[in-house]
Amino acid sequence: MTKVVLASTAFRAGVRMAAGCLGALAGSAGVCAQSFVTTINTAVVWQDNATDADRADGCLEAWQVLASATAMRRHTVSRDDALLIGATFASEAWSPYSGLDQLTAGPCVGWRHKFGLGAYAPAVRLDLAGAGIAARESARAGWQGQAALGFGQRFTEALRLDLSADVNRTDTHAEVFTRTTGGLAAEMSYDFTPRWRLKTRLGWRHGDVVSYSRAAWTYWGWQPANGYSYASTTPPLLVRTFDDPYLAYRIRAHTWSYTVGVSPAIGRNTALTFQIERAETSNATASYVNNLYSVGLAHQF
Repeated sequence: MTKVVLASTAFRAGVRMAAGCLGALAGSAGVCAQSFVTTINTAVVWQDNATDADRADGCLEAWQVLASATAMRRHTVSRDDALLIGATFASEAWSPYSGLDQLTAGPCVGWRHKFGLGAYAPAVRLDLAGAGIAARESARAGWQGQAALGFGQRFTEALRLDLSADVNRTDTHAEVFTRTTGGLAAEMSYDFTPRWRLKTRLGWRHGDVVSYSRAAWTYWGWQPANGYSYASTTPPLLVRTFDDPYLAYRIRAHTWSYTVGVSPAIGRNTALTFQIERAETSNATASYVNNLYSVGLAHQF
């Protein structure tokens, strides 16, 4: 009970802290509009396997509401180089499983280099970010960090390619939720009208993932209800996140993701995104699929 109260208190404190910082950043962006780049993203996502379960009896559907804000100040280093320093905030709200709710906040820094002048000159980017995690369930709270490298190339006025690679580390209070992953992605976008953009993305990720299985009480304690033995890299953790008892496992696996979406511009700096993603995760002993359908809004100040 004490852990639940502490987690709830920390989560509310994190929300208040992020709200105050966002207000301060918004004020700064208004004063130094030429120096700051502020981006806000929101999305509503429905997924058919929020538990990442590889057995049908463990799959649960869920809604997810995402919101993030990034404010970065741009420092011109040379004609082709720029340094960006700022902060980023993000939140996740889940329904009906509010135990997955979390909020992150922390600093970020980026480097941009462009090979020449003009819209068709290729560009590379390097981004580093770290954040604290406030979560409703104390076991999921902790810290996270990311390093990402990207390359962008515009071929025509309408056609653009973006390649990226990243490494992520999440350290939490519970070992089962502590994860290290690395990924690669290729995204192609095509503006088939001045207002409408088509996006396709292929992603690959390898590392730790958390999968859940329905649990049943036996003579030997809590065990998977389906009797299946999972190749977990840590001892499983009993969670009540999904109302019924579930066991959380951390496994090593790789994921292929396939995404297609359309993005209509609804303003000079505002766009909607309608997107479908299929993620297929597998290793030597288990595999599962998660289908995600989302509607998002992005605005840049």
